[in-house]
Amino acid sequence: MKLAVDLHSHSGYAGGVGQIELPAVSRTMKLKGIDVFGTGDCLFPPRTEELKQELSELADGLFSLPDDSSKFLLQTEVILSTKLTHKKNKTIAHHIILFPDFDSIYKMQKLMKKWGMKNTIGRPFITSKSQKELEDQLFNIQNVHPLIEIIPAHIMTPDGIYGSKNNLDKLVEFYGKFLPNIRCIETGLSADPPMLATIPDLAKLTFISNSDCHSAALNRIGREFTILDVEKTDYPSIINSLRGNQVIMTAEFNPAEGRYFLTGHRSDRKHHEHSVIFTYKIPMNLICPVCGKKMNLGVQQRCRDLQKNTVEPLPRKFMHLIPLVEVIAASLGIKSIASQKVIQIYKSITSLFPSEIALWQSDKIENKLCGKIPDKVVKKITAVQNDEFAFDPPGYDGVYGKLVFR
Repeated sequence: MKLAVDLHSHSGYAGGVGQIELPAVSRTMKLKGIDVFGTGDCLFPPRTEELKQELSELADGLFSLPDDSSKFLLQTEVILSTKLTHKKNKTIAHHIILFPDFDSIYKMQKLMKKWGMKNTIGRPFITSKSQKELEDQLFNIQNVHPLIEIIPAHIMTPDGIYGSKNNLDKLVEFYGKFLPNIRCIETGLSADPPMLATIPDLAKLTFISNSDCHSAALNRIGREFTILDVEKTDYPSIINSLRGNQVIMTAEFNPAEGRYFLTGHRSDRKHHEHSVIFTYKIPMNLICPVCGKKMNLGVQQRCRDLQKNTVEPLPRKFMHLIPLVEVIAASLGIKSIASQKVIQIYKSITSLFPSEIALWQSDKIENKLCGKIPDKVVKKITAVQNDEFAFDPPGYDGVYGKLVFR
C-alpha cells in the first residue's frame, strides 16, 4: 500500500511563525495529497496538551481531528549537543523524533527533567558533556518504547549532523555504539539522493524527504514528501517501512533552490554591496574576501568532500518538484502565491486531479489541463514534471535559489 508522508514540521511554539491550527493543516494536506503528517513540537508540554485535546487516536499510533480523514503522527525536532574530544567546538545536530503514543512523550519529558534539560521551546535542546553521555541519552530515549525513531534531520545543512559546522568524517564520532539504531536520514532541502548516495556512511540507510514546514501554506506543507510502501496505515507499519527502506520514491527540492546549497555571503551583510557566491575555488578557511567573516560551507561542496567513487549506491527513485502554487505564480509573472488569480487556477487544476501529488505523478497532465487553464501555466507545469528548470542564482547563505525555466 502506498502512503504519502511528510514527517517533519513545526508549530508556532518553535518560533519564527504564528500559531498554526491543525484544521488548516488538514485542509492543505487534502489538497496536496499528504496522507500522514508529523505534528511538530509534540515534546513541548503546552503543545503536548494541545495535541492531546484536539486529536483522537484513529489507528495504532496515528491520530485525527474529529470527523476528519487527515492522519497525524506525533513528532518533534530536537537539538542534540555534545563535546567531542577531538573537536574544539561543541557538536550540535538537529534530529527528528517520532513517537508511537502520548505515554512515550510523557516518559521522555521525565527523562529530560531528570537530565536537567529545559523544555521551554518547541525545538528543545538535549545537551551532554561527552560522546559517551550522549550515547547513553540516546539509548535511554530508545528504551522508552521500541518504536520510537530517531532520525538525523536535514543532514547536510550547517546544523545537520554532517553539516559544515560539525565537519565530521564519520557518523560513529557522534553516535558511538548507538549508530546501528540510526536507520534513516532526512535529505533536507539543499541535498538530494544523488548527492548523498556515495557518502559511505549513508549509502545503505533509508532516505526520506519532509517539508520541515513552519506554516500550513500550500507552498510549505508537502514541498518535500516521501511515498512509503506499508502493510497498513498505522504507526508500526510506517516505522517498519522506514527501518526496512521500503521507500517507493521521494519528492525533493532541486538542491539549488535550498538556502544552503552554495558557499557565499548575501548582499545585506555588513560591508557587502553585492552578494558573493562560490561554486568552486572556495576561499581558504572559508573567509569571505569582502567582509573578512567566516562563511558556511555550501552543501554541494560538503557532499563532494565526503563522497567516495568506490561506493555502490542503492537505486532510489525521486523527482525534483516545485510547489504548484509557485509554478502558477511564476508562469503568470505574479509575485504573491496568495494572489486570488493564483489560488483560482490552483483550485481549477486540483479539481481535475485527486490531489497535487496525483497531478505530478500523472502522465496525462496536458490532456486534462489544455483548454481549461492558460497555456503558459500548462507549459510550466509540464516543464517541472520533466525537470526542465533551474535556479539562478542558486541558494546560499540562507537565501532560496531563484527559479528560472529552461
